[in-house]
Formats: sequence, structure tokens, C-alpha cells
Amino acid sequence: MRTENKEYTITAYTEDCLGLMSRINAIFSRRRISITHFNMGPSETENIKKFVITIRETEESVQKITRQMEKQVDVLEVHYHKNPYLTAIEYAS
Repeated sequence: MRTENKEYTITAYTEDCLGLMSRINAIFSRRRISITHFNMGPSETENIKKFVITIRETEESVQKITRQMEKQVDVLEVHYHKNPYLTAIEYAS
């Protein structure tokens, strides 16, 4: 049984350190996963960066990626969700 690829958004909160973006990108490169959207910037908390990454994959693959990202020393927290979730929030506000 083949599972369907869906669009997922991964959000990661990290410490502000040099080279972390390359290490996160390497996680996706090793698995040959194409990133459709990648955004990094400051979060609501001082000295904490927020990564927003959108990919098209299976949920099992996304779970593995988030676990691998959480193992990085400078990563504080990682979440993922399907993208229709964001659309519902936009219409609600």
C-alpha cells in the first residue's frame, strides 16, 4: 500500500548559532527531500530563531525528519502539521 504525499509545514525553534541552517538543510538533502518553502527569522523570544519549512512528503517521513531535527544540539522544539490547518486559521481570523 502506497501512502500519498501531502504538504506539511515544519516549524522549528532554535538557538541563534552559526551553521545550524546548513545542518538542517543536510537532513533534507540526505533523504533527497525537496523543500518547497524555507523561511528563517527571529521568533517572539529574544535570541531564538524560527524556521518554517514546507515539504511534500508522507506523514511517516515527516515524523522521522522532525525527530532527526530535534536531535540537533541547538534545536529547542520542532512541530509539524498538514497545510490545510493553516488555511482554516486564516479564514477564522
